[in-house]
Amino acid sequence: MNVSLPADLTKQVERELATGQYRTSDQLIEEAVRYFLNERERGQHRLESLRRIGQAVDEAGLYEKILIPDDE
Repeated sequence: MNVSLPADLTKQVERELATGQYRTSDQLIEEAVRYFLNERERGQHRLESLRRIGQAVDEAGLYEKILIPDDE
């Protein structure tokens, strides 16, 4: 697979390569794509967790208790 990057990203990749942390642009791009995919997956897991929490709060009737307080 060949990937073309816009000039600004190409310059950033070249700067990263100059630090010596990566041997090749392929290595850097591979790590960047893995990071992106992992972060997206983590975001999906967090969203699913928040939905489950919201559903549990709703099923327990806690929304009403918080949003509509008793007149006591």
